Amino acid sequence: MKTVIKGLAFGIVAAGLFFIFSCNKNNSGSNPNIPPGKSQVSIYMMDDPIQYTKVLIDIRQVAVLVDTGAKQVDSDHDDQWDDDYCGEHRTRENSSVIWDTLNITPGVYDLLKLRNGTDTLLANGLIPSGKILKVRITLGSDNTVYTDSATHYPLEVFGSHPYFTINVRKVDVSAASSNDFKLWLDFNLQRSIFFWNGEFLLKPYIVVFNDHVQARIKGQALPERKVALVTAYDSNKDTLYAIPGEDGYYQMRNAPAGTYSINFKGRDGYKDTTIANISVTTGQTTKVPTVTLHQ
Repeated sequence: MKTVIKGLAFGIVAAGLFFIFSCNKNNSGSNPNIPPGKSQVSIYMMDDPIQYTKVLIDIRQVAVLVDTGAKQVDSDHDDQWDDDYCGEHRTRENSSVIWDTLNITPGVYDLLKLRNGTDTLLANGLIPSGKILKVRITLGSDNTVYTDSATHYPLEVFGSHPYFTINVRKVDVSAASSNDFKLWLDFNLQRSIFFWNGEFLLKPYIVVFNDHVQARIKGQALPERKVALVTAYDSNKDTLYAIPGEDGYYQMRNAPAGTYSINFKGRDGYKDTTIANISVTTGQTTKVPTVTLHQ
């Protein structure tokens, strides 16, 4: 999948921003190290690679919206993410819905250092016990995109607000215990960065997934440094991307179960190669046979 803008070809490769609350059905009891009435939440960041050399994102704050009158195990309902319900127009019925800020290290993160399944802890902290409804990420102004090792452009946040929010469903939350949660968010760079009116603009597109439920695909593509992009796609049009490291190893997370074809795009005169019928099972890691490209 590619978008061509002003002669620049941008392709997504399994890099993305991941903040993950995953749900483990086998959790038992609660974590005794967490105070009563509180829950621990941890948010991880990870990159879904794209063919820029750097994407620098200035993250200033991370907060979660919690319904303290509900429980993580409660079923989702359509209006729980509405502005009225979420406190924009608070009533007696939704007075238990509050925003709580997490602990982070504010600063500029290079998303392209977080590829091939690598993630980093972005935010964590104790929050009032309840059901997590949303994550809100506030950005600063120091955002930059590099189209090669030296050429870079300001990356302006699109819209009137410096923050964006992501809805969280019950199935996206992973519980190590009844009061200890993890969350991953996939920052889709291809759908988040666009070029318009002479500027690069950032409108974050993030997908929440449960890392304990979704599958992984990994393998090695040879010769080393000769495979530019790995693309996996199935009959349901689910498409995943990865940029192999210098050793040729790649990994894709957040893979729905299914049967995939995987394309390996060569560089420096090496021919593209596609393999088919790679079966991916929920919650498991699929090891793809090593693929060698030829000139």
